[in-house]
Amino acid sequence: MNPSGSYHIKTIANNVEAEINRLKAQVDLFWQSEWKHYQEFGLDQAGSIVELGSGPGFLVEKLLVHIPGAEVTAVEIDPLLVEYAGNYLAKQKLDRWQVIEGSITDTGLEDDSFDFAIARLVLEHLPDPLEAVREIYRIVKPGGKVIVIDNDFEMHIMTYPPVSGLRELYDAYCKARAAEGGNPKIGRELPRILKEGGFTDVEFEIISAHSALLGDEMFFRSEGIGIPYKLVQDGFLSSKVLGQISLGWRKMIRDEHHSVIRQLYMAVGKKD
Repeated sequence: MNPSGSYHIKTIANNVEAEINRLKAQVDLFWQSEWKHYQEFGLDQAGSIVELGSGPGFLVEKLLVHIPGAEVTAVEIDPLLVEYAGNYLAKQKLDRWQVIEGSITDTGLEDDSFDFAIARLVLEHLPDPLEAVREIYRIVKPGGKVIVIDNDFEMHIMTYPPVSGLRELYDAYCKARAAEGGNPKIGRELPRILKEGGFTDVEFEIISAHSALLGDEMFFRSEGIGIPYKLVQDGFLSSKVLGQISLGWRKMIRDEHHSVIRQLYMAVGKKD
């Protein structure tokens, strides 16, 4: 088990650049649904926001564009992604942001500093997500909120017609991440974790994306083949199963009535 968590961009996929592109597509895939929920919970009125585990900075970019009054702090533990995010946001000619290198469990930020905190697809990679939530509680202002978003790989991508082998792929992914200290099925646990971390008025929502509404290309870009290939290389998935999935996926896409759906899980809590 890796004490720093189960996501490391240099090892989770077989190509860093492709993985960064996948992360961007993943933000784009859910943004339409995600932004609606953000507004419902008052994020669009926030003056100060911190994103923990901010990665390449793609969500930070959207927050800056859509919330022109907000100052956004990004906290990222990976030096490669800290540098990438800083360069990327500077190229977009955006202001009101800072990117700092730090851990979600020990940010070094002051108590009671932010109106909102966001941890998106981060808790699932941590050996102790409750420790992270308690740190988030410390840095959120009284009356402020946290929004956590994560996967649950029991209910990941679903297709019509069904693609044989996807279940084996997701089981292999879960085993690989669990071996490194993660929990890809954490989505169902988010409300409990927020409550145990001290947050109140906890709410739970589902964020969804459907190919009939967004198009197939959005899904292709947000998934990619880098992680499945790495699972084969590391012995968690057989090349035979990966081949079956590839054939099944192509067959599914050729069906004129095909559809692809993916869900994320959101929990929101308030600091009294």
